[in-house]
Amino acid sequence: MQNDFPHGVRARPEKSSSRAAPLADTARRLNTRGLAFLNNAMRASNCIEQQPSWREIACVWTCASDHAFERAAQSPMVLLDFNFQRGDWWRRVANTPSCEVSRRERAATDQTDDAVPLAHDLLLEAWSAARAMPREASLVFGMAPEVTALIARLSPRELDRVALHEVHEMGPRWANRPTFWRELFEAASHEDDEILANVYLHSLQLLGGELVSAQSTHLSLGSQATEPLTGVSGEERVG
Repeated sequence: MQNDFPHGVRARPEKSSSRAAPLADTARRLNTRGLAFLNNAMRASNCIEQQPSWREIACVWTCASDHAFERAAQSPMVLLDFNFQRGDWWRRVANTPSCEVSRRERAATDQTDDAVPLAHDLLLEAWSAARAMPREASLVFGMAPEVTALIARLSPRELDRVALHEVHEMGPRWANRPTFWRELFEAASHEDDEILANVYLHSLQLLGGELVSAQSTHLSLGSQATEPLTGVSGEERVG
């Protein structure tokens, strides 16, 4: 689907804003659940051992208050990540036969039973948004445009498979940037919305840098990036 509006109809800013509003609510719901889950995971030493990339931000998380988590969850961007900037990873997952996945032992943690439903809902919301409004989905979920297109082409059954067998890939956005999380929780601990809005602006700047990097990588691949995918079902819809 190339355009958000019928041919010949000009997109009005207020219309685009109204379309994105439900995504903001979705982000807040996912953030509330995601931050609570990740907070519990950060406090589990065995989880940090299995997720070394979280070590840098673990101390920041464990020092944050419940009030800070509640305020941070109001971010208009989803603060959970599922390799949303890694087109190479999603291409591999999309092309992995289900029978091969079922034979592969997935990483298990004490939080897996709680993580799988959250991962499923995260991917389902990302998939739904990617099919209906790909540009907005790329922004709210922090997805590289290539990943947005790949996720939109998956079937619900394939999403279930990814959520179940790749759940250990779900984690916090910018896990390698403790400064961002420190700023977010410090701003969320106060009642000054302007300070918190500045942190949200910082998150947009981080995303902008990621998108530029992802676009550069995509262009460097040349024709290889445009080869058709096998094992990917569903109708292709690229925004």
